[in-house]
Amino acid sequence: MPALSRRATTTVRLAARSGLVKQAVTQPALSRARSSVSARPPGSADSGKQVMWSTAASQEVDLGGSRKSSRGLIMDLGIPSLVPEWRKMFSSETLVLDVAAGLTVGCIAVPLSLAIAVASGVPAEVGLVSAAVAGVAGGMLGGTTLAITGPAAAISLLVCEAVQTHGLSALPFITLCCGALQLLTGISRGGVVTKFVPASVISGFTTGIGMMILTGQLPKALGLTVPGGLNTLEIFQAVGERVSDINPAALTLALGTSGAMLLLPKLHPKIPSALLAVGGATAAATALGLNVAKIGALPSGMAAFQLSALVLPPIESLPALCSTIALIYAMTSVETLLSCSALDKMRPTVYKYNADQELIGQGVANMASAAFMGMPVTAVIARSSLNVKLKANTRLPSLVQAGFVFSSVAFFSDYMATVPMAALSGVLITSGISMLNPPELKHCLSVDRRDMLPYLATTAGMLTVGMAEGIGLGCVTAGAMALVPLLSAARMRFRPVVFAPDATERLHLTDKHGQQLQIEPATPLWQLAGPLNFLSMLSIDELAGQIEKREGDVIVDMQHVESVEFTGGEELINRLIEAAGDRKVHLVNCSEQLEAALNECDLHNKTIIYATLK
Repeated sequence: MPALSRRATTTVRLAARSGLVKQAVTQPALSRARSSVSARPPGSADSGKQVMWSTAASQEVDLGGSRKSSRGLIMDLGIPSLVPEWRKMFSSETLVLDVAAGLTVGCIAVPLSLAIAVASGVPAEVGLVSAAVAGVAGGMLGGTTLAITGPAAAISLLVCEAVQTHGLSALPFITLCCGALQLLTGISRGGVVTKFVPASVISGFTTGIGMMILTGQLPKALGLTVPGGLNTLEIFQAVGERVSDINPAALTLALGTSGAMLLLPKLHPKIPSALLAVGGATAAATALGLNVAKIGALPSGMAAFQLSALVLPPIESLPALCSTIALIYAMTSVETLLSCSALDKMRPTVYKYNADQELIGQGVANMASAAFMGMPVTAVIARSSLNVKLKANTRLPSLVQAGFVFSSVAFFSDYMATVPMAALSGVLITSGISMLNPPELKHCLSVDRRDMLPYLATTAGMLTVGMAEGIGLGCVTAGAMALVPLLSAARMRFRPVVFAPDATERLHLTDKHGQQLQIEPATPLWQLAGPLNFLSMLSIDELAGQIEKREGDVIVDMQHVESVEFTGGEELINRLIEAAGDRKVHLVNCSEQLEAALNECDLHNKTIIYATLK
């Protein structure tokens, strides 16, 4: 730290740091900067009008070759920027690859949609209808070219909890409200709001959902029936009480399905492992006449695609319903934007990923799903990443996979009715396993290992208390951790220093009464920095304790104290006088404002000497 005799130099340095003193720029450098505006940070003093022009230009975003203002509401739903995307879907150069990719993704979407619907506590056809209807809306209006929209395993337990609490009849209303909120968020350009959920909490949510899926599917994989609404520990207890009733056939089908889904992609990444695994388990169960529970009868043909009559909930249930809607809206939005952001990094497309447009597309998709008695949907990373690996180029695969799902409901409902529940449990167990170690966690911990705390808080809270409570606990933990550095910076800091150890002349100071004070070279003193407030109590106490152990007058350099709050100022003065005893206390380098503030805090008849440089 600079010595007191070098205060002017320190002031210049501080002024330079705060921008009060500008660095000199040579004329050639200035010319180069003006010829390449983008090379200089916006707002630099020597950028002139060119920087202002560049900033204004950056407020327009290129979407698919069109320019779109980033201000105001998106009342046209972004359709003008999507028209070029729609035209590309039927290009002869990409048509074959896109149709093949859509069919392959559809083979994955059918068994996953069935399994997620069962895990969500809704009829199996609800998952298929939601995937078919939302796949079209999300694919056409979404903000990511290669994203696939449909039911997601990460949201299934939220839906299950909502159905158990409010009933199946309330699900279309919940889905409609969720979609409406997403649509309004996208139109008002509020996509950035959903980014305020910490990645560590999202990772904890993903792991928690994965563990809850595994435990929730355990009874079904064992062929057992347990009461609904049990938490993780209660499920293990219920299974332990029914060990003698385990169905070996169901366990074999579940393990076989899960094993096939894990091993088949290793043979070839394009193999529709879920479809083959579930199809093989169904064929085996039928051929061997296994005594296992099955999906049961499904609506055939167009009977599954019926417009829903919206049932308004009772007024007294609205508070609880609103919290459910808010939670599902938040998590579907976050899940969507995380998936699409990751997808855009896998392979960027001409149409740049747009969070607001994605929420518009997902909002319309959820509202369309609700119109057909569907469930909430998101952009799902598993199906979307497969679409990327299959070298899809346009939005056509989303429509093709939706058509494939629609055809499976319309023409193969009788076959799907024979699918064993244990096989669907195997599909969900595989999904749950893949969620236990989310990729975001690795990145979080590589930056700051303390992110493990909100991650664990979220996961533990979800498993022991509830999903909403676990998410809230994780957010509170992450928020508290974020505040720690701010609180640390918001309190006083101190350190002992030695005045000019190599100086040959003493320093002359003048106190507030005009009396002279001389500080000899190599005199020890205390240097304070930061704000002096109620958060500084422990620091003041520690400072007083160290002063008591030293001899001689107490000299405190106040040059770097930024502000004073009465509680902290009063405590500092009282503790300094107490620690000094019979010794004198000098507060030096006080600004006029700081001196006036400390005078108000001095309740000991101003016995402290405030000295300033002469």
